[in-house]
Amino acid sequence: MLDKIVNFFLVHAAIVLPLAVALLLVVSSSARGVFKTLLRVLARPLLIVAVIALAYDGTRTLAGGSGLVVTSVADHWANLAPKSIDTVRALVSTRLHPALWDSGITPLVRLPAWLVAGVLGLLLGWIGRRRRDVRIFVN
Repeated sequence: MLDKIVNFFLVHAAIVLPLAVALLLVVSSSARGVFKTLLRVLARPLLIVAVIALAYDGTRTLAGGSGLVVTSVADHWANLAPKSIDTVRALVSTRLHPALWDSGITPLVRLPAWLVAGVLGLLLGWIGRRRRDVRIFVN
């Protein structure tokens, strides 16, 4: 019985894990604080990566003399870990949906790396920002 439960969670982890996190965030205010801190921590390296990717493209543009050079996420991914692209493609196709790679992920990895990392970093930082306490005193 325990094997069936573990197998269910492993097979459906892409659905079960986000639902469990969402439930935890709704129920616990301390979990929300930890989650916001985690989002801010993840946002900073993404913004650093965006600046590095922009500097990389700018340097190649200035040195090349052939016009604007924009490096996509797929190009950086292929340079850093070429075998992992096929692994992730197979994983997404088998675990989630075969059309998700072609219609959802491929257009995303064709975008400039600095744009993807910058927008994702800004979005995570905005979602995880500390809210200002508003204190209203009525006499």
